[in-house]
Order: sequence, then structure tokens, then C-alpha cells
Amino acid sequence: MISGVNDAGHRTVIQYPTGTIVVKFEPGFYWTWFGKETVYQDVLTFDYDKDQSNNDDASIQQTGIAVRYQDGGTGTIYGVTRFDLPKDEKTMVELHKAFRSDSGVAFKLVKPVTEEAMNLTAGLMTSEEAYAEKRSTYTEWSKEQLTKGKFQTEIEEVVQTDETTGKTVVKNVPRIVVGKDGMMVHQKGDLSVYGFTVSGHQIVDWNFEDKTLQQISTKREATMAIITAKAQAEQAKQEAITAEEKGKASVMTAKYEKEVDKEKAIVEAEQKQQVAVIEATQNVLVAEQEKMEAEQKKLAAAEYKEEQELRGEGDGAYKRTVMEADGALEQKLEAWVKINQRYAEAIEKQKWVPDIQFGNTTGTNGVQAQGGNAAMDLIQMFSVKTAKDLLLDMQNIGRPTPVTREAISSANN
Repeated sequence: MISGVNDAGHRTVIQYPTGTIVVKFEPGFYWTWFGKETVYQDVLTFDYDKDQSNNDDASIQQTGIAVRYQDGGTGTIYGVTRFDLPKDEKTMVELHKAFRSDSGVAFKLVKPVTEEAMNLTAGLMTSEEAYAEKRSTYTEWSKEQLTKGKFQTEIEEVVQTDETTGKTVVKNVPRIVVGKDGMMVHQKGDLSVYGFTVSGHQIVDWNFEDKTLQQISTKREATMAIITAKAQAEQAKQEAITAEEKGKASVMTAKYEKEVDKEKAIVEAEQKQQVAVIEATQNVLVAEQEKMEAEQKKLAAAEYKEEQELRGEGDGAYKRTVMEADGALEQKLEAWVKINQRYAEAIEKQKWVPDIQFGNTTGTNGVQAQGGNAAMDLIQMFSVKTAKDLLLDMQNIGRPTPVTREAISSANN
């Protein structure tokens, strides 16, 4: 044949009769000139999952990879890893010369390197660690060893307690060497020599031998019991602490309640004291005010008394002066009028003229009417007597003695 076609997802290595080797990476037509053609997949897939029913496109198929852990326990790793072949012609030619075929690369390079990386990773941890806490670490370390090469390790002596006998033993445990830059040191791997890259690496499941599972289960139960006991102890301790704290809180609550009552009593007493002081102060002020008012009233009464006395003295002096000035004419006249009124009333009640009178008469029957002049004489006699008793000079009636200003002033003083 002098020509051929390279399919997508593949590459074709062509060795001409002259011995020249070229690689066709792109899909399409190429010339062979009667040379030899070898077809490789661009991506090799190593499928070591549990379910192999739908993995027809895989380059390698097998159910799991057996591994042995640091503590001697065995197990199985299940997953899928994909490898991209080199993309340059020189490296691809070297790969072709070394393995001669697609299956040769898969079974002589990819498969053993992957299984070794899985076992080397398992040797860096115990079964229990792989089972419980380092699954993500397992995936990370195995991928890093496939990509960059195996970890460089060293043996470290570790003192451990045998869980079966309880005795202390010294074990040689492999540890990854860490460089000065803090990065893990790798040995140069075969995949990296031939330009392989890992495009996908998934570990989907782990399986452990029954003995390991039983040991893990027993230890887990013991651990759980310890954890439970510790939790119960911690719970009991916490409950004791809680009870103690509750007791302290109750004591403090009671104490502070008493303090509150005490403070309330003090406040109430202070309030009562303040109220009493205020009331006492008010009473004192009221008493002082009443005292002041009483003093004011006393002063007012004294002034009023003095005023009345002065007025009385003034009025008496005035009246005395007036009486002395006119001879008490007004009072005398008033008394004279009242006395004459009484005389008149008394005389009015008497029969001063007899019904029949004998004697000299000037009438026709020899009877003379007398007595009218006698009554008048009696009245005048009483009037004269009264006037004399009152020291009233009837001639001076109508002419009162003048009251001078000096007499009034003398009377007021």
C-alpha cells in the first residue's frame, strides 16, 4: 500500500522501507510508500473498577488492583486512570521503538507503573488509615507518583504499642523524603521519561481483607466504647460542673435576692427618713409661719388696740372739749326733751279738770272752771326744776358757746 488514513483519536507511526520513522498525529490521508504502519490510541485507559460490563473502550480491563498496606493488611483498589501519550514526534518514536505496539505500551508500561504506584501509596499508610481518614490522601499521592515518578522514601524507626500484647515495639516505617524547598522528592518515573501525562485518575472504592475489616471493626468498637466512656465521663463531669454551677448560681441568686431586699429596705428607710425630714421641716416652717402670723396678728391687735385707744381717747377728748365748749348743750337738751316727754305722758294720764267743781264761778250756774292754769303751773315748775338740774340756762338756748380750734387740739392731745 502506498497510502492510508489516520482516524480521529489515534496516531499512526509509519516506518518507510528506508528505515525513516514518521508519526501522523492529525486525522486524514498520509503516504506510506509501502512502509509499515502502527496505530496507537491518543489516550490509554486503565479500567480497574468493579463493574467491567460497560468498559469496551478501555485499553486495559481488570477488576481492581491488589495492594498491601504498611501494617501488612491487604486490600483492593478500584478505579479508572487515563493516560495521554506524548504529543511530539521524537518522544513518540522513542516510545514506539521501546514497546512496538499500542498493547505493548498498555500492558508493559501503563499497567505495571499504575499497580506499583498503588502499592507504594498503600505502603505509606496503615489499613485503618486508608479505611478511615486518608482516602483523599491516597488518591492524591497515587496520582502524584504516576505523574512525577515514585516518592523517594526513607526508613524511620517508630516506637509503637502493640494493640494485641500491649507491649512497646520498634517498627521501621517508610517516610517520604521532603526536600529543602518543603516539596516531596520524586524519583524519575518511566511515564515521565516517555512524556505521558495523567488526564484522569479516580479511585471509586476500597476493599479490605476480612481480618483487617474485623480488626478495624473491633478497634472501632473499642474506640467507640472509649469515646463513649469518655463522653459519658465528660458528660458526668459536665453535669457535676453544671450542678455545681447551678448550686453556685442558686446561692448567688439567693444572696443577691437578699441584697436586693436589703437595698430595697435601705432605700425605703432612706425614703421614709427623707419624708420625715421633709415633713418635720415643713412642720417647723409651718410653725414658724404660724408664729410669725401670730406675732403679726399680735402686733396688729396691739396696733389696733392702740389705735382704738387713741381713737377712744381722741373721741372722748373731742367730746369733752365739745361738751366743755357748749356746756354739754346737746346732751342736756336731749335729756330735757326726754324728761319733759315723760312728764307729758304722765300728766296726760291724769284728769286735771274735774267733771264738777264747786266754788266761785263766773257762769250762769255759779260754777267756775279752774285747774287749767294749775296744770300749766305744775308743768312749768317741773320744767324749771329740770332745767336747774341740768344746769340749763334757757335764755342761752340758741346761743351755744363757740368751740375754738385750740380747744379741740388740746382735747386730742
